[in-house]
Amino acid sequence: MTSAFGSNVDNADDAIVPLAGLVAELGEEAVETRENERRFASQDLFFEGILPLAVVSPSSTAQVASLVEWCVQHRVAICPRGGGMSYTEAFQPQDGRSVILDFARLAQIRQINLEDGNVTVEAGCTWAALDDALAKHGMRARFWGPMSGRTATIGGSLSQGSVTFGSGVTGASANAVKSFEIVSGTGSVLLTGSDGSAGTGPFNRHFGPDLTGIFANDAGALGIKTAATLEIEPRPELVNGLSFAFNGFDLMSDMLREVRLRRLASELLAMDADVARQNAGPPDLVRDAKAAWRIGLAAGSLTAAVSRVARIAMAGRRFLDGAAYTAHFVVEARDRDEMRSRLKAIKQLAKGGKEIVNTVPLSIRAIPFPELPVTHPDGRRMLPIHGVIAESRIKQFHRDYLALKARRHEQMAACDVTVAEFFAGIAGIGTLYEPVFYWPDDRMLYHERRNPAYLEGVAQNYPANEAGRALVRDLVGEIVQLMREHGSTHFQIGRLYPYAEAREGEASALMKDLKRRLDPHGILNPGALGL
Repeated sequence: MTSAFGSNVDNADDAIVPLAGLVAELGEEAVETRENERRFASQDLFFEGILPLAVVSPSSTAQVASLVEWCVQHRVAICPRGGGMSYTEAFQPQDGRSVILDFARLAQIRQINLEDGNVTVEAGCTWAALDDALAKHGMRARFWGPMSGRTATIGGSLSQGSVTFGSGVTGASANAVKSFEIVSGTGSVLLTGSDGSAGTGPFNRHFGPDLTGIFANDAGALGIKTAATLEIEPRPELVNGLSFAFNGFDLMSDMLREVRLRRLASELLAMDADVARQNAGPPDLVRDAKAAWRIGLAAGSLTAAVSRVARIAMAGRRFLDGAAYTAHFVVEARDRDEMRSRLKAIKQLAKGGKEIVNTVPLSIRAIPFPELPVTHPDGRRMLPIHGVIAESRIKQFHRDYLALKARRHEQMAACDVTVAEFFAGIAGIGTLYEPVFYWPDDRMLYHERRNPAYLEGVAQNYPANEAGRALVRDLVGEIVQLMREHGSTHFQIGRLYPYAEAREGEASALMKDLKRRLDPHGILNPGALGL
């Protein structure tokens, strides 16, 4: 859809936009115009947008509505940005006549309703903050976040689509949502699910047509999420894990499928050796010891905790050696009998796999929301991409993908570009296949601010590597096309993955109609989803 604010504008055009009126409406603290802050907000792991007019941080739904009305009046685009932990050009301004919408001041937990089993939370709240609040009541969200949940926000994840914690049982993030509070492209506020009926409340998503689903995974192109109501559940009594090594992809893929279909594990993750070593990170005895003890406590008793820590200490990081692929399963249970039953069932499905020390699944749960690096630990740039592929097609895709890598091997070696693979099982859907690129290159402001302190003195500085960066961009396009040929779908669609252009017939027409109805001026994240 063509946006109403026209083509790219220069600084002279920017100056005519009366930001003073916006400051008067929202307050000085809500409108950031310093160049460095605007630049940082326009960057993600790989992409950088055109510098926006301002970064705007409303503190209420009413202020978001006022911002939309101001943007309509002045023909300014709105690019909603959550935690910024993205890599698909999901929120980057495509035009200088834009503002980035930041949710840092719209981050309250409005209500924890233990009786109805839900929580209503504002879009800027992080998954880690929500989990901490729910833990005080012995509860958690049914889907409780991605690994980046220390920074990733509820609104960002639900707009982009997210997986990890709970995905082995619940599936993707949208499945845990009961209701959204949405500000449309006209400034109107609408509520979905049963919350859209007077005197009802947000306890039933499926009261009539599923309007909640329309706004899930929409990249902020159909409406601005200001709050969401999520289903909550009691936290598990016990957590354990199993890990297996495989010499080949097919056997590993088969096990992910069988465990996923039976919903035996809450998280199902797999990786090749390079990703496993990246996941381990640089050795740190103090941090490892603290993590090991937290791992041990999940065993449910002091004796079991000591035993578990001892096994992990003896194994160290040696489990990463000698395997082509490793698969890891986080297992939850209400009691020891259920835990034994689940662990036994998973072991019986490990056809051709060798059980190894379960450091990875237990570490994941000991520190579920770590400070994630946004580069390789040695300072190289990093870019993950992914496809969600049906089980019936994933093995052939894997073979074709390896052939593509082989064809490009010499070019990659010349530019010092490497790629490794990560996988996740998603209940009710299939397998997420995630290539991760690494290459030496200079860093953006985003990387400087986001890399954790523990990489100081470890991560190197590299000179600009424009050839390597261009090759990565080229490879990404080629792999995304290969994924499309194998019927892949995607989360975090942004502007990287094909969506609108892949819609057929009436599905395409309906999508465009929705965009026109909800965003008649074309100001909501123009270009996202290909709209």
